[in-house]
Amino acid sequence: MDRDRIAEIAPTADPVPLRRNRDFTLLWTGQAASLFGSQVSALAYTLLILAVTGSAAQAGIVASVTLIGTLVFLLPAGVIADRHPRKQIMVIASLIQMLAGITVVPAVVSHHVYLIHLAAVGCIQGMASAFYQGASRGATPRIVSPEQLPEAMAATQARDRATTMLGPPAGGALFDASRSLPFALDSASFGAIALAAAVIRKPLDPVSPPAREPLRRSLTKGIRFVAGQPLVRTFAIWTALINGLLYGIRLTIVVLARNRGATPFEIGTLFTISAGCGLVGALVAVRLSKLAGGRLLTLISSWLLPACTIGMFFAPSVWVIALLGGITGFAIMPVNVIMISRITGITPDHLQAQTGNTLQLCYQGLASFTPAIFGALADKFGVDWVIVFAAVIYALIAIWLQFNRTLGQLGDKPATTAAAGQARRSSARPRHGAHRKGWAK
Repeated sequence: MDRDRIAEIAPTADPVPLRRNRDFTLLWTGQAASLFGSQVSALAYTLLILAVTGSAAQAGIVASVTLIGTLVFLLPAGVIADRHPRKQIMVIASLIQMLAGITVVPAVVSHHVYLIHLAAVGCIQGMASAFYQGASRGATPRIVSPEQLPEAMAATQARDRATTMLGPPAGGALFDASRSLPFALDSASFGAIALAAAVIRKPLDPVSPPAREPLRRSLTKGIRFVAGQPLVRTFAIWTALINGLLYGIRLTIVVLARNRGATPFEIGTLFTISAGCGLVGALVAVRLSKLAGGRLLTLISSWLLPACTIGMFFAPSVWVIALLGGITGFAIMPVNVIMISRITGITPDHLQAQTGNTLQLCYQGLASFTPAIFGALADKFGVDWVIVFAAVIYALIAIWLQFNRTLGQLGDKPATTAAAGQARRSSARPRHGAHRKGWAK
């Protein structure tokens, strides 16, 4: 990490705990509200379309259009988020999502629900999400100190797991009470994150923005950074493969559990247990990384995936499947926290959005296709053989990581902590004082 980067992010005094960091609390709380609303409405959209049309295929169209809208705009959104005021982008993107979502409420109330309308809302919200996510990735390193990044990322992962647990049941309950309620709540949640972003006090933009480049070259800058950094490149490949398999095997597990006699409620509980274990893994991630080190945790997680997957093949009941899914959910979260915090620390401030959006493109791109692929394989060869196939792929990934020398970087002292210490030792340099003052608030 170069001196300019150190000067941009290093505080002069010990940072306040995250729970007393006003700006981080605002950002975390607003995003929690928004993610909860999105989880609520995701189920509600499916239920609404099934109630109106009875078509599962049409229900999948809205989800696919939303995801495609995000994926197509990830790279240009990353460039814009790194070039222009991040706070403004976060506020504008959230307001666009709010205004698009609120149009669903009168449509539901008046019983004029059309697939083209819902698909358009999903597409608009997906595109706006690409811009918000890019800008928010650059915001976190600006409002927390370098040594607090692992803790901040752990809190973020825990928040995501909690909303995944609580959102779908709440969406179902609200839809039963009134079909328009989930969509009203989702729109209000976008207003909450817009307000939270608007009142953040600390500057979120790079101190020294880079020189402008032609848009065509800028679009690939994040890709070139990811490809040129061994640890970031390894994480991109790992997340693309793991998330692709997880999304595909999720559908397979539903079929497997149903074949073992599980009820719809038990199948839903299965995924709630997995998300709950992931939440616990995120909460203890920082402590585990200090005890075992990043490389060892990554290898343990990688070998647990094939072991637990093949265990599902022999599982006698849905609850054993749930336990094995929970173990993998618990194991993956600390690795995510370690990797994301390290990558955030080594990424230049003016590339945060582009790098983050490039990584998201990696782990969502393959996941967009694997459910259909795994479903077709299950129909042709049977669900048990698909489970074995996934276990074999997981094992090959674990072998690759076992001999990957890049993971040795995770066993070292985190670069962000070392950089922060170096910056404090040089805190008497006058040319850094003006910016550090902003961090000391």
